[in-house]
Amino acid sequence: MKHRPLSLQLFRAGWKTSLSSEGGRLRFWAIFLATSLLALTLGGLVLAHATYEGRELRGAARAPQILREAQRSEAVALWSWDTDDVDGRQFAVVYIEPLASDAPLPPGLDRWPHPGEVLLSPALLKAGEREGIRTRYGKLVGTIGVEGLEAPEERFAYVRPRAHLLDKQDMHPVASFGLRREGIASLGESMSIPDLSVLAAGLAGFTLLPAAALAVTAVRIGSAARQRRLALFEALGAGAGSRMVFTVGEVTGPSLLGLGTAAVVLSPALLTDIPFPWVDFTLSVQDARRAVPWLVAAGVVAFAALLVAAVLLHPRRPAEGSTRPVSRFQRQRAWLPWLFPFAMLFAVRGSELAGDELRLPVYALGVAGVLATLPSVIAALTGWFGGRIARAGNKLGRPGMLVAGRRMATQTRVTARFVAAVIVMIGLVAQTQLWTSLLGENATNALSTRDRIGTSLLTVSPYPGDRERMADFMAALPSDAHALLAQQSAPGGNDAATLLLTGSCAALKAVKLPCSAAGSSDVKPRDTRISELLRWTGGRADAQVVAQQGRVDGVKVADDEVLSLLVVSQSGNDLSVPALKETAHAHLSVQASVEPLGNSWLLGAKDLAASASWVRLLGMIGACLTVVAIGFTALAEFLRFGREVAPLSVLTGGNRIFGTIVTWSLLAPTLVAAVLGSVISLWLTAPITVGGRQPVPDSLYLILAVVTSACAVLLCLWGWRSAARTATSWRPVGD
Repeated sequence: MKHRPLSLQLFRAGWKTSLSSEGGRLRFWAIFLATSLLALTLGGLVLAHATYEGRELRGAARAPQILREAQRSEAVALWSWDTDDVDGRQFAVVYIEPLASDAPLPPGLDRWPHPGEVLLSPALLKAGEREGIRTRYGKLVGTIGVEGLEAPEERFAYVRPRAHLLDKQDMHPVASFGLRREGIASLGESMSIPDLSVLAAGLAGFTLLPAAALAVTAVRIGSAARQRRLALFEALGAGAGSRMVFTVGEVTGPSLLGLGTAAVVLSPALLTDIPFPWVDFTLSVQDARRAVPWLVAAGVVAFAALLVAAVLLHPRRPAEGSTRPVSRFQRQRAWLPWLFPFAMLFAVRGSELAGDELRLPVYALGVAGVLATLPSVIAALTGWFGGRIARAGNKLGRPGMLVAGRRMATQTRVTARFVAAVIVMIGLVAQTQLWTSLLGENATNALSTRDRIGTSLLTVSPYPGDRERMADFMAALPSDAHALLAQQSAPGGNDAATLLLTGSCAALKAVKLPCSAAGSSDVKPRDTRISELLRWTGGRADAQVVAQQGRVDGVKVADDEVLSLLVVSQSGNDLSVPALKETAHAHLSVQASVEPLGNSWLLGAKDLAASASWVRLLGMIGACLTVVAIGFTALAEFLRFGREVAPLSVLTGGNRIFGTIVTWSLLAPTLVAAVLGSVISLWLTAPITVGGRQPVPDSLYLILAVVTSACAVLLCLWGWRSAARTATSWRPVGD
């Protein structure tokens, strides 16, 4: 009956000690921040999963139940889809045609649109305002409801074709909308966003790892004072359970406050949609509310993780039967540095051997392992040098070198904690730059093509077989635009492929080609647009180009030919892509596409840029968390350092010794961490290359090393000042 009151007293004693002990305030706020940030990070993972799950659910709800051709007579509607782009971002366009008056509506629509009417998502309407999205497909009659969109910011369109452009044979018969199968292929925004595993890897690497580092740092602050208290507890006969209850009491207060803060930060997501800065994403309130139980579980996990860390990382009793802490027990485990080469091998080679689906998670796990084990390697190196520095200081009569060397040799665990935040910071910056610099070789070529010819040559697809539609389209072209027909035949034997361009004399002369009904070879030097056309249609630079005056409509396509409709500018100025898209949709086909050369690669690059914006956001969050961890680590280390070396001022009669100790025991390991961290980060980018080149310039790593070294100097000057200030107030009295 007395055990419970004693446990409660120990818990309350630990609760009160959390602020009153040595370094207690610093530890209190560090644990508060660590719990809050860890809960927010785990909550972010939960919300990410809920968002992807919500996309899948809403995507399944609007997916059509497609019938077989034999069941076409049972269809209640016709359905097809295509893609288009606005502001360089691709989106889905769904074409619908009801066949029955009581046909079920797709989610997000309150009525079937009439022929030629369009409904757009609010995000698409806003993004495409400058590109004439209101009139591109027909008459805008409303917006799609949120229940019909995978995400609030999804760009999506429903179009009912004009009567004269309705091609029923090209549309799928459907019985209804809504599929309940798991794992179905989603149509829309889900086609262009990274998998959940990619986002989860980014969250884990950029936010969870720094938050965990801060948690470890927080529970270790004031370890010397806690070591003395726990040793006293043990001397009084307290068992491991009693010490654990006291430790839990110390951590519970700031942890609960941190959980409350995290709950306050996340609570707006349960009330309304939350737009994220710098990324085109809005968190759906529906997804957040559905994830409430898992958010509570994430908070419990964060709270439990801090308690477990505080219990497991408590200062250990230095020797059997002794209550006096000895510095040699600050040495790290001998096997820990040996994990580093395996983590490095796993990151560099494991990602190359893994399949495409597992490559990124394996790489992210390997990078996390490298960043977690590299501090122990630096600590081992500085500890090895510490013994030699101490011997050199003893021979030379330098007390500063002697004290610093022994401190480095016996407190390698302290060194590892101090440099860990520096290593993580360098790794995060390098990885952020890596993933925001990736751009495919074809996308780079497409940008070069756009710079050279702009939009003065556009491709129109698919080639329309209807002469009447083609005539209407050509009549609606602006005065500066002309149509050309490109026919490319496959090469035979040693012959190069031949590109035949057919059109009016005005169209041929616009690209500096001769005008002849019989056909004639082009002149050189060629028009830049013809060279770029050959480049993107797979032709060689020496391919023969034949110009022929003739009609561009009603041409029959042979099996060995590739047919393309081109629109060229006679003046060489840029053509309006949005205007020509509207013209093509009005006269050629509902699925007509008008785009510059290499546009598909540019769209892919734009999707990559959107993903890169997430990397920047997560990288900035991770960098901020790491800065906080560095700050608390530095404050805790300077508090410990000042207390340890303060008595030396009495023996040496001055504070100059502090400068020597700071230089060797704090500055030297940080400089080694800056250099090794930059070099290792360079090696970690080796598996991620584009076209045989590194996407991150080597100069970045030099800048990282220099900047980190400068920060190390400033931090160590701060440590010198802290030690000197502590020495002035030190008195030879017991704690």
